[in-house]
Amino acid sequence: MNGLPTLVTPRLLLRPFQRRDRYDVQRILSNPQVNATLLDIPVPFSLDHAELWIQAARDGMRQGIVFPFALVLKRDGWLLGCADIELQADHNRGDIAYWLDPAYWGQGYTSEAASRIIDWGFEQLELHRVYAQCLHSNIASAKVMQNAGLTHEAFQRQSIIKDGQFMDIDIYGLTRDMWEARRRKDPPATGI
Repeated sequence: MNGLPTLVTPRLLLRPFQRRDRYDVQRILSNPQVNATLLDIPVPFSLDHAELWIQAARDGMRQGIVFPFALVLKRDGWLLGCADIELQADHNRGDIAYWLDPAYWGQGYTSEAASRIIDWGFEQLELHRVYAQCLHSNIASAKVMQNAGLTHEAFQRQSIIKDGQFMDIDIYGLTRDMWEARRRKDPPATGI
């Protein structure tokens, strides 16, 4: 795939990250509320970290490994966060992940973005399966996954280490046949 398209949802543009986004990336990922939900984000998260993060995201996209979308409000161009899909080509599946500025939590933006990226993964990447995982304690993230059409599949006790502690996770997923059945019942609005 050459480049990352800009996807459209009712309220958002999902576009490739640009160097100018480093200030917003640094501001959001420095927030302790956001950092508490993520793995492998340095604390404190500096502007240099943000520049490296954007470069790694762009490199991953060029290599066809991960497709990171900046979540931008249509009405004013404000960057709210990120949603991405990381490919596991050997298994024809994609792993969805996301983070969002806490000022916009609880307003449905992440569910809206995740739903669009899931559709794009099945349509354009021709995936067989899409899945996501979250800390068991992160009820809001689990709700995003459910709103995006993923089904709870597993609970894994003490599956990851975060901040030196073993943590439980939940796994949600959707297969192509489930996605196609859902689309037959509720055809999507288009927009790429």
